Amino acid sequence: MRFRGTKILMSAASLLFAVTTMAADSVIDPSLPNYQRVNGLSGKLVLVGSDTMSQVAARWADGFQQYYPNVQIEIQVQGSRNAVASVQTGQASFGLLSRQINEQEVRDFHAARGYVPTVLTPALEPLAIFVHKDNPIQSLTLAQIDAAFSTSLKRGEKKTARTWGDLGAQGQWAQVPVIPQVRSSDTGSQVFFQAAILGNGQFRPDAQAHGDNLDLVKAVATNHGGIGFAGSGNATPDVKMVPLSWQTGMPAVDAQTPGYPLVRPLQIVVNNPPNGDLPPLQSEFLKFIFSSRGQQDVVLTGFLPVPSKVAQKSLNAVGEAILN
Repeated sequence: MRFRGTKILMSAASLLFAVTTMAADSVIDPSLPNYQRVNGLSGKLVLVGSDTMSQVAARWADGFQQYYPNVQIEIQVQGSRNAVASVQTGQASFGLLSRQINEQEVRDFHAARGYVPTVLTPALEPLAIFVHKDNPIQSLTLAQIDAAFSTSLKRGEKKTARTWGDLGAQGQWAQVPVIPQVRSSDTGSQVFFQAAILGNGQFRPDAQAHGDNLDLVKAVATNHGGIGFAGSGNATPDVKMVPLSWQTGMPAVDAQTPGYPLVRPLQIVVNNPPNGDLPPLQSEFLKFIFSSRGQQDVVLTGFLPVPSKVAQKSLNAVGEAILN
C-alpha cells in the first residue's frame, strides 16, 4: 500500500530545505501576519515530544496564554519517538518532532485513525559541528564529517578519520585522536544526522552517546579530541562551531549564514481528519505560531524562522493529508 500523504509530507520538508537560505539570516519575514485574538477561547493543549523543541514550545505557550489566560498548555518532554504516537492515541494535541516522520509511524497512525497525520514546520535549526575551543581546524567538508563519525564512508572518504591529522590538522594536533560524541539512537538529532551526513550508514562503535545536547557539548569541551553535533544554540565558550562546506573546493560557511548545509526542520504533528475541521483551540494555536509573534519566539529561542509563503503553505496543508 502506498501512502500519498507520506509523499506530501516529504515534499513539504524538501520545500523547507529549499527556502533555508531565505530564512537563515534570522530576519522575520515582514509579510507574516500579526496574530489577531478571538473571543471565547478556553480549554487545554498538550504538546508531547522533542527535547529540542521544548524551549520554543514553552515560549509559544507563554505568548499564547497572554492572549488567552483561560487556556492551559502542558508540555511533556518525551523525545521525538513519542511525538506521532501521542497524537495518534489522543494523548497529545500536538506532537513535537525534530526529525523526519518515518513510514512506520505513518502506517501506524493510519491503521488507528484511517488517515495519515499532518506534519507542519514552524522552525528550522542549524545543526552545528562542535570541537574543543583549542582545536585548530578551520573548516570541514560533509565527507570529512562522515569520516569522523562513521565506518560506512558513504560520502567517498577512503578511511575513517582516527586522528585530527586525518582531517587536516598539523603539528601536535595531528596525533590527537578523533573522539566522536553522539546522541542516543532514537533522538531526533541522531536520526537526522545519520540520514543527512552518514547516508543512513553506521556510526563508529566507539562513538560516545549522550542523553541530551548539553551533556554532548560538555563532553566535547572537556576532551581535546572531541567532535559532536547539536543545535547551534547549545554553543558554550569552551567549544567552537566549525564552518562547513558541501565539498572540497566550495566555500565553508558558519551555522548562521545562508547556504549552511546542515539545517533540519522542527515540526508539529497534527491529527487533522480529512473531512473535518480542527478544534478552534488547536486552530488558533497554529495560527499563532505561524504569525509574526510566534516566529519572534522561534528567533528568540535560537532557531530560524520560516518565510511567510512557507507559513501559509503549512496552514493550507492542515486537512490536506489524505490516503489514496
